[in-house]
Amino acid sequence: MFECVRVVCTSGECAVWSCYSNTKRTESTMTTHLSRRALLGLGAVSIGGVGLAGCSRFGGNSAGGASSAGGALNFVWKGDATRAEQMRAAVALFAKQHPDLDISTEYQSGSEYLQKLAVRFASSSPPDVMRMERESLREYADRGVLLDVNTHADLLNTDALPESLLNSGLVGGKLYGVAGGVTSTSIVIDRAVFTQFGVEPPDLTAWSWEDYGRVCAQVSEASGGAVYGGDLPIGALQTFGTWLRQQGLDLWTEDGQVGFTEQDVLPWYELWVEFEAMGAIPAGGAIDSLGAAADQSAIAQGLTASAMIPSNSFASFNTAAGGDLEMGYFPGESTAAARGMQLIPALFWSISAASEVPGDAVALVDFLTNDVAANEAMAGTNGIPPNQDVVTELAQDLSADEVRFARMTPAEAASAVVAAAQESWGDV
Repeated sequence: MFECVRVVCTSGECAVWSCYSNTKRTESTMTTHLSRRALLGLGAVSIGGVGLAGCSRFGGNSAGGASSAGGALNFVWKGDATRAEQMRAAVALFAKQHPDLDISTEYQSGSEYLQKLAVRFASSSPPDVMRMERESLREYADRGVLLDVNTHADLLNTDALPESLLNSGLVGGKLYGVAGGVTSTSIVIDRAVFTQFGVEPPDLTAWSWEDYGRVCAQVSEASGGAVYGGDLPIGALQTFGTWLRQQGLDLWTEDGQVGFTEQDVLPWYELWVEFEAMGAIPAGGAIDSLGAAADQSAIAQGLTASAMIPSNSFASFNTAAGGDLEMGYFPGESTAAARGMQLIPALFWSISAASEVPGDAVALVDFLTNDVAANEAMAGTNGIPPNQDVVTELAQDLSADEVRFARMTPAEAASAVVAAAQESWGDV
């Protein structure tokens, strides 16, 4: 099981904490404050003059000419236009090093990505390199349509990847996915909405589930029902799993069996019913779901004042919601019996078993995993880089105007970031 890292962001700055596994039950150990730009290693990357074949919506026609002597490689991922710009910047750097390779890229946000990926495989035209969701990796691996990356182990350097993270991409002892980033499901609140309706925002580092219900109900009441304070996805595995681990339980046992009973789950559903009765969250069907993309979310549409999101998607959600989001702990994380939030792979990079350029495909995955400039260009859009050496390099690049040191030197701040990552990514 992955251990956890917390990133609480507000007013353009993030505070990073680390905590240990459920068995140690220790409190947060780090209080360095970093701007999102510093934390994610944002940097301007020029892509002018770099010959990518094209970048289109997933399933559309890519721009570009015929394949070069080096072959053609198609790379697809899930995300919005902002992520597409960041990913293209990273791919452009790779393309400079492989001028004979004709690279086309495509993207698609929301649930449509998985639908279009399934169509590509069904029509025997799968992409060479693709983003694979955690929930889909085993399905595609069991169908025999993915490449065992270990067959090209000489092209993929995994020395700086924690063993626990690397092993998360194994299915039946074969490496079908390489973690492309590390994330955690977190909660965000829209501080502007709380201020608008005169409700004191909660302390996201020390609130309980009771606090969550109370403040969300206050927003709903103060807005006259125009905005719900909360939006609790009761059926989402990450949300339910977080609450379950806070009770000292888990989704699965070590031998792969269900890790909870009906009586264990009953309080979770009772909590949801209580929140709905309070008006803290919308009743089922009260809010029409526009889609899974940030700009389609209920919080971006002004329908709710809080939401559960992947922490690596904070920038997209914050922009879509108007720029006043604050990200922090799940309710109960500091008050319940145990820690519930987990550090998990945000995604996997997988390669089609039918790829005609498997070596180039593995080389691209290696580049995205291990190249500092590539990770700087991606700007944390896929989560914290999985390569600990890359994290070290990016942390060393922090500048004076990007850090509030709180009596810490730049070296101490950088060291603390790396220590937090190493503690959280240590082998388990």
